[in-house]
Amino acid sequence: MFDPLGMLEIFRTGQLESSYARLNPLVKFILFITFIIIPLISTSFLLQLFSLVAQIPLILMSRSGRRVVRSLKASTFFILILIVLNYITTNSIVFSLSMVIRLLTMIIASAIFMNGSNPSEIGDVLSKLRVPTSITFSFIVALRFIPVLADDFMNIIASQASRGHEVERSGFIRRAKSLLPLLIPLIVIAIRRAQQLAEALESRCFGSGKRTSYITYEMGLIDFLALVYATAIMITGSLLATLPPEFLLLPFR
Repeated sequence: MFDPLGMLEIFRTGQLESSYARLNPLVKFILFITFIIIPLISTSFLLQLFSLVAQIPLILMSRSGRRVVRSLKASTFFILILIVLNYITTNSIVFSLSMVIRLLTMIIASAIFMNGSNPSEIGDVLSKLRVPTSITFSFIVALRFIPVLADDFMNIIASQASRGHEVERSGFIRRAKSLLPLLIPLIVIAIRRAQQLAEALESRCFGSGKRTSYITYEMGLIDFLALVYATAIMITGSLLATLPPEFLLLPFR
């Protein structure tokens, strides 16, 4: 139920050949932000459901069905906690489901965006948005390192298993305790990678001047259609957020 390595897989970027992957990076970022903002503007169950369903065309377009299912499966533990806590505090199962759908929408939006983008594209988008280079680079490095650390952790588990150490499979606490000793070699590996990265950056004079890129991005017909779709989602979502709670006879706001 709780799979920390599966949670890290959510942050693994990739660029599977698909119509979504060929979109302009800025358009992909706008679509991603749209499905992060829309669920947050209201707790309306209808709005949350609309945000979730509206992502189906993007899942098909990006061919990210497996990534989405894997991300949702890895998040099952947090989804159950969210349902229980919201039901205890509000005593409304509909409100609890609404909050869960909000979380699912954000997870799916992240999975689609990560599945169809590579770190360089994300960095170029942040640069166009005037984000400082140091922050952009740190974010890109984090995106690249998270899946690498996940692979390193799996290798450590495999090597320790060959020496007789087995990770507990029953019980959350017992499994967490069995994983703690494996964090020390992971931290050592992370420090070594950070040192190697620092030396590589220093040898390339990182930060000595303005960053340039030899890649130019152009807007095509499919990019404009995607922007129209994002605009339609934003307008429709805003209208749904203004509907009174009794529109669907839901006793909450």
